[in-house]
Amino acid sequence: MERLHLPAALDSIDQMVGFVATLARAAGLSDRQGRRLRLAVEELVANIVVHGYGEQGGPAGELELEGGVEPGHVWLRVIDAAPPFDPTRVSAPLDLARPLSRRRPGGLGLYLARSAADRLSYEYVGGRNRVTIYLDRADPPRERSGETARSRSTRREGGSD
Repeated sequence: MERLHLPAALDSIDQMVGFVATLARAAGLSDRQGRRLRLAVEELVANIVVHGYGEQGGPAGELELEGGVEPGHVWLRVIDAAPPFDPTRVSAPLDLARPLSRRRPGGLGLYLARSAADRLSYEYVGGRNRVTIYLDRADPPRERSGETARSRSTRREGGSD
């Protein structure tokens, strides 16, 4: 298990990104999966810094990242001592279907984090929030060997016997 301690400040995002990249490489994640993991962690960390600790972070604000690789998935846990907050219980924004020009700014971070992760769990232990992001190590199957619906349809209609 890898571990990183950071001040709870937006300036810490670069160190966090390096930690996530190292974990993604160790897990053998595809670039797409690595970007999903990074998005989930960035959005959770930004939410903790801005809403949990306040924009300045303060001397008491610290984050701890833990991560590991399991046979079927990679996991990354964000631990903080901000007031208790369960991001898994926050509803999706109601105005997702509206054009951006008609939406209220903000409110998408936790939605993006949950959407990027395959699973997200939360627990409050010993006065600390613990949010764990899980990402399956294999992308879901796409079209077979580059085959598209059009090529399958074409093969059925005029394909060889």
